[in-house]
Amino acid sequence: MNLQSFSVKQDIVFGIGAVKSLPEKVRQAGGTKVLLVTDPGLIPAGITGAVEEILKEAGVDYCVFSHIEPDPGCWIVHECRDKMTEEKCDLIIALGGGSAMDTAKSAAIIGYSGNRIHDYWGYYKPVENDTIPVIAVPTTAGTGSEVTRNTVITDENHYKMVILNDKMLPQTALLDPEMIMTCPEPVAAASGLDALIHAVECYLSDLATPFSDAVAEKAMELIGPALPRFTANRKDVEAAGDMLMGSTLAGIALSLCLPNQAHALSHPLTGYYGIPHGMANAMLFPTTMNFNAIADRGKYKKIYNLLRTGHPYVEDFETDMLIDYLKKLNSRLGLPRNLSEMGVDESHMEEMLADAQKTKIWEHCPRSTSVKQMEMLYKEAMYRD
Repeated sequence: MNLQSFSVKQDIVFGIGAVKSLPEKVRQAGGTKVLLVTDPGLIPAGITGAVEEILKEAGVDYCVFSHIEPDPGCWIVHECRDKMTEEKCDLIIALGGGSAMDTAKSAAIIGYSGNRIHDYWGYYKPVENDTIPVIAVPTTAGTGSEVTRNTVITDENHYKMVILNDKMLPQTALLDPEMIMTCPEPVAAASGLDALIHAVECYLSDLATPFSDAVAEKAMELIGPALPRFTANRKDVEAAGDMLMGSTLAGIALSLCLPNQAHALSHPLTGYYGIPHGMANAMLFPTTMNFNAIADRGKYKKIYNLLRTGHPYVEDFETDMLIDYLKKLNSRLGLPRNLSEMGVDESHMEEMLADAQKTKIWEHCPRSTSVKQMEMLYKEAMYRD
């Protein structure tokens, strides 16, 4: 048995109206001027304006940065950093999905150092400069970025830089179910599956501990029944709450472990084909779970029953039952059958395999994976019926 260590270092507020505590959290963090980093789509939806009203009524000085792109590039991070320094902001509010939060967290770790985000690429590099505190307000239930110590930023060569550092952990996360109720159906489905995959892959990781297992199990128990309901009706308050808490718990598990093959292979798909991260994961997940099945030590049955809360299956369980369930879940949520339906072909295979190999994820997957097997997984996910 390996030595194990884990910690959770955040202030988390959950419930309807949680976002109204923003001014109090700004004051507690010592913020004098706030940079509100927000997804542009939240402006016409009225979400950004509602948060601005909360800040205005409390007399909080702030400015807005909304030039956020899906799966943000390093140039967007640097633009955000420049806005922060020009406006002399000393606190960031990250309002949005994973792209907004990753942009905000990346600008925050750079701070006023004048560095590039490239200087922080890697796992737990020492950070000598002062960083900027972040308050995260998620508007999707999926990435868990509000409670993770990592970001994924695309460089100039389409490579997805994974940065894992304690300095990236938001100081506070405000989980308000009302903030995710304007989420479009496709985003709800893909981001919700991303959260589910975080929980499952961390549960299967060889870095898992009894604590991370407990967190991942609760995340699966919440997300499994809630995901179809929330996708069908984002105004379902109970489903929204379960998805938001489930996503955050899955994010905590992700912050304690590393995910598996689906995540390692999904990043190049985003870099070369622009497929949203959650959707790329969802397309790969049934294939990678089938690949890992021969390494199962009994957790596949637990996953199957957690996702189907209220319908436990005890007799004669086979791992194929879970794989079939995941395929049917994708179909029920209206997702494509495979990657080829999303325009993915083998033209970038060599580059994608090279990029996929650069992550430490491969060291902790349930089943050892050769480069030839990585290629096989890509092709199976492309052409799966």
